[in-house]
This record gives sequence, C-alpha cells and structure tokens, in this order.
Amino acid sequence: MDQNFFAYALLGGLAIGLLVSIYSDIRHRLIYNWVTASIALAAPLYWLATGTFTWPEVGYYLGAGIATFLFFALFFYFGMMGGGDVKLFAAVALWFPPLVVIKFVFNASLLGALVTIIFFIVHKIRKGSGHVRIPYGVAISLAGLWCAGERFFNHFR
Repeated sequence: MDQNFFAYALLGGLAIGLLVSIYSDIRHRLIYNWVTASIALAAPLYWLATGTFTWPEVGYYLGAGIATFLFFALFFYFGMMGGGDVKLFAAVALWFPPLVVIKFVFNASLLGALVTIIFFIVHKIRKGSGHVRIPYGVAISLAGLWCAGERFFNHFR
C-alpha cells in the first residue's frame, strides 16, 4: 500500500473521529472514550506512514501529548473542563509535532471563546435555567480538523 495513501486514510479517520466528537459533545455533552482511544492509538500508525517514526521524533510527539494532557488536567482539577476534553486534547496532540501542538492549542482557545459566546447566547435566547454547559470538545475538534487539514493540503510538511 502506498505510504501517502495510508497517511491520507489515517487523516480521514482522524477527521471522522473528530466529527463524531463534535456531534456527541453537542448532543450529549460527552466525548466517547472509544473515539479518544482510537484517535490516540492511530497516531503511531500516522507517524509510521509519514516517516516520523524515529526515536527523537517519537519522543517529541509523546512529550507534546503528555505536556498537553498535564496542562489541561489542571483545568479539569479546578472544574473548568471535563475529563473527556482533556483526553481529547492529548489524543489529538499526539498527531502533531510540538510547534503544531502549540498552534492547535491556540486555535482551540480561540474557537473555544467563540463556542462559549454562541452557547451563552443560545442559552439566553432559550431562557435556560442554571449555568451554561459549554461543549469544549467542539472547539478542540475544530482546531484538530484545522491542523490536520493544513497537514493534508501541505502534504505533511
């Protein structure tokens, strides 16, 4: 099987997983563990398909994923983010080099602000009671799609 075709197929699988996460987070305020695990477990196959499965690069990918998880675990600890969001952040971060992970987190933050504003307005229009529950998985998934799309259109550069 052609290596580029396999890498593109894996990016397609990532996109499907992220779209499922968007749907489930909006509909149920839940990001399924099987989706997050699939995304994380497919990352090493992607590294292999793109030729980045060497020791230093694998260390960089794993380091970026672990750092992302630990950073957002603090938000979970203080009740500012759900556990599924933290796991999704880390799983998607495994797909990108550290500098792209920084861009991914930045994009997710900007999109998260936009999602928060939209859901706050919808909550007010519907005259909902209680606090607004924000599906941050939507922003995380959109940022992941954004970064994956750039890799797809730039041919893995």
